[in-house]
Amino acid sequence: MIGYSGSGKTYFIENAIEKLKRKFHFEIGVIKNVHEHPVDSEGKDSYRYVKAGANLSIIRNKFHDVAFFFTKEMDIQGFINWIIQGPFELDLLLIEGFRDLSYPSILCVQNTKNIQTQLSQNVKMISGRITSLSKTLDNYLKIPVIDINTDFEVFVKIFNL
Repeated sequence: MIGYSGSGKTYFIENAIEKLKRKFHFEIGVIKNVHEHPVDSEGKDSYRYVKAGANLSIIRNKFHDVAFFFTKEMDIQGFINWIIQGPFELDLLLIEGFRDLSYPSILCVQNTKNIQTQLSQNVKMISGRITSLSKTLDNYLKIPVIDINTDFEVFVKIFNL
């Protein structure tokens, strides 16, 4: 899943998760690339552990939320492999915000002028805010433009779920 901030990526992922869980009972994981702000801040324990040389730091808060911090040596593909081979039994892993991966992708956009500069051979579908603004656009350069809520079955078919 790629697209500029505000393009509808989170909305798409939330709705896709709900629908996939309801229809297929999938176990789903999500990896999100955060561009604008740090996940951990300098001086906090997890930051200090990784800075001191730990390869991995895992934190859990009082709500049982868990965050994993890896050193910069682990690239995103290594992390994906770790998730797939690791202790988690997932049926589907959704990845948001990593443009340099070679996986089939969904491009979320607000309008057609944001499409061309973000297209790659990995884009198999276009979605996002454009689907609420342009009800008549059903494809762009032969790439399907779908609304996850009204075209869920098309999404399932495109990605062989």
